[in-house]
Amino acid sequence: MDKNKEILTISKKTNPVMFSIRVDQTIVDYYDKLAAETNRSRNELIAMALEFAMDKIEIKR
Repeated sequence: MDKNKEILTISKKTNPVMFSIRVDQTIVDYYDKLAAETNRSRNELIAMALEFAMDKIEIKR
């Protein structure tokens, strides 16, 4: 693993919801590979990434 990458854990949410998004195939391939390497589901990893990004993204208007 890259030394500059953070190790994340997902917080337990009490109200999970399902929604659909369209992403490039390379993103799906990345998360499928990561899921196989970490024994986590692709869904769990994407949820972790989304949670991590929540306070990192700034929208400039």
